[in-house]
Amino acid sequence: MKLSTRILLVIAICLLPTVALQFAFSWSQWTQRKAQLDTVAIRQAELLAGTASGIAEGARILLGAAAEYRQVRTYGADCSTRLSALRQYAFGYAFIALVDGTGQVRCASDPTLLGMSQSPDWAVEARKARNFTAGRFTRMPQIPGGVLPFYLPAAAGPEDGGEATLVGALDLDWLARNLAGLKQSGAALLTNGVLTIADADGVILARDIRHQDFVGQRFPPAALPLLAATRPGTLRIRSIDGTDRLVGYVPPTPTSFNLAAVVGFAEPELMADVEQSLVRGALLMGAVLLAAFLMTRLVARRFIEAPTRALLEVAARWGRGELAARVPERDGRSEFGQIAAGWNAMAERLQRREEELRHHADALEARVEERTRELQRSNDRLSAEIEERRQAEAALLQAQKVQAVGQLAGGIAHDFNNVLQAVLGGISLIRRRAGDAAAIHRLTDMVEEAARRGEAVTRRLLAFSRREELRAVPLDLGRLLADLRDVLAATLGGRIRVEAAVAPELPPVLADRSQFETVLLNLATNARDAMPDGGTLTLRAEASQVGTEGAAAGLAPGDYVHLVVEDTGEGMDEATLAHATEPFFTTKPLGQGTGLGLAMANSFAQGSRGALAIDSEKGRGTRVSLWLPVTHADVVVERVEMASRGKGPSPAQSGHRPRVLLVDDEPMVRRMLAAELADGGYEVVEAADGALALGHLSRDESFQLLVTDLAMPGLDGVGLIREAQERHPGLPAILVTGYAGDAANLAVGAVVGGPFALMRKPVSGARLLDQVAALLSGARQPAKVE
Repeated sequence: MKLSTRILLVIAICLLPTVALQFAFSWSQWTQRKAQLDTVAIRQAELLAGTASGIAEGARILLGAAAEYRQVRTYGADCSTRLSALRQYAFGYAFIALVDGTGQVRCASDPTLLGMSQSPDWAVEARKARNFTAGRFTRMPQIPGGVLPFYLPAAAGPEDGGEATLVGALDLDWLARNLAGLKQSGAALLTNGVLTIADADGVILARDIRHQDFVGQRFPPAALPLLAATRPGTLRIRSIDGTDRLVGYVPPTPTSFNLAAVVGFAEPELMADVEQSLVRGALLMGAVLLAAFLMTRLVARRFIEAPTRALLEVAARWGRGELAARVPERDGRSEFGQIAAGWNAMAERLQRREEELRHHADALEARVEERTRELQRSNDRLSAEIEERRQAEAALLQAQKVQAVGQLAGGIAHDFNNVLQAVLGGISLIRRRAGDAAAIHRLTDMVEEAARRGEAVTRRLLAFSRREELRAVPLDLGRLLADLRDVLAATLGGRIRVEAAVAPELPPVLADRSQFETVLLNLATNARDAMPDGGTLTLRAEASQVGTEGAAAGLAPGDYVHLVVEDTGEGMDEATLAHATEPFFTTKPLGQGTGLGLAMANSFAQGSRGALAIDSEKGRGTRVSLWLPVTHADVVVERVEMASRGKGPSPAQSGHRPRVLLVDDEPMVRRMLAAELADGGYEVVEAADGALALGHLSRDESFQLLVTDLAMPGLDGVGLIREAQERHPGLPAILVTGYAGDAANLAVGAVVGGPFALMRKPVSGARLLDQVAALLSGARQPAKVE
């Protein structure tokens, strides 16, 4: 913050109490005037209420005088004459009438009121009066301006024993003129107020201003609360004429003869003098504050800012290296003058010190140059040594890669040589024993079993490399371990005792059930081989919560189920344990193990967002720990079969040969699949690539199914399905591939419309025919992945 800004802030803080005091004084005046206006409004309303009460008292006296006439009490023949004579001296009254107990007008000062076939509303209301009171606003044909009836019960009748009510109707036009006369010069009511008298329902009876416009109308909704009040008060509302007013009122109560007195003021007019006073005070205060501010600003600039600016300019020159610059010492008695003298003395000392440092720097620079040359020579030698070490590490890493690739290739070659040996040997025997059907059936089973072993090795390799997707579903490990315990006990033999300890209320986990069962079976098999003389295999499962410390083991913080597979076998030494999860690493004799069991288990754990750990010691057994993440979804108990026989009638059964377009760039595979489809009763048209297939589809629209390979030169299977389904919407398609994982996702995303399925090689003839029948029968429309 600049010094000038700080000075302005100090000035503002000094003037703030004065401003606050002026504001408080103005606010006090404002609120005091508001309170005074409320009091004035109430007093004016009370004065108006007194006038209304006086008029009501006059009506009581008038009706009391009428009740004294014997002709009135006895319904005499000259009753109307007496009332008419009395009416001549009652200024402001439209008529005086006598109503009997049945609501009939028996006599009246106005002859037109006699002999009416139906009692008027004011006569009906008269029967309800039990004491003197004012009625409601009443409009009559002969009196357009309306009247206010007053009621006085009186004993009457031929024998003075009947019930009757005297009614005096006050002319409301006369009442309005009377209200206007109340604001004459020197009167107690203020001339700038609007006087209004209303009945108990809030209907306006008289108004000194614009009486004819509002007589008979009800108060606006904002003013209705005054009708329910019990004491005088004020309201700030928008009046019936659309003007915002301060209203003082006296509510309609029995003491006020059920009449409401209201006086309204335009509050801005009453507050004008106070507002003008406040404005003048504010302007005067502003002028005083401005003068004080300007004078203080001039003094601060002369005696504070100018010396400070001089100090800053000299300091800036010192910062640029001009140590010879000096601050002017104008007044040695002031604080700024003393600061200037101190700064000048400091500058002299700094100037001398700089010269000394310059000499030292020159000497130091020479020494640094010499030392730099020595460090450069050392750095050159170190760089040469680092390069030699990098080349040695690269050679070692390459050797390790070659060793790992050799081990991997050896393991794969060993397993597939066994498979090929069984296949080739079986084919040779089939050729030699072509006439023996039983031998051919047995040998084909052996060849199929060998092919299945090769398929299993491929799937384990894909699971290890995570190229085969994990179909994760919620699993109940407690139920699975209970079901697998008996299976493992029967599989491992009588010398191995299988024990299971599962914690109750075990939460479900999210994992691939098939892969989990395979992993558990591999671990149990390894445990059996490690206990040739028998032993105990223990399965334990419990809930586990992993915090931030689990990151070291590759686990994200959260809830897991901890599964332990522990045996009492021979165990592993450190060297074996270090390579236990490497692919094709095995300590079993040649031909008895693939070396993929633990590698697949480790890959399964990581693919399920869990972790695998092995703890073993020579002679003390092995403990394998598997962590799987907890899920809150519903548990899936049964496995879903991807294809089943009998989904639809075969072509032979239906008598119709559907046309199938088969596309594969491998002639041997294409011929085999074509033969399978032909044997199944389908008419097959073959194509070696996607371009030829599109040509067939363009020329022939009778194809009912497309079967294509994924990887082909030019247009691949995914693009072919997309083009085919765009040209023939709803065309079923099967994508056959030897890949997994990524291909499934890509193929499902390629579907435009129509039934679709993905099958992985090797594909048996039965599975292919089942899938073709399912798609052609329309049993399922969405994309399917096997």
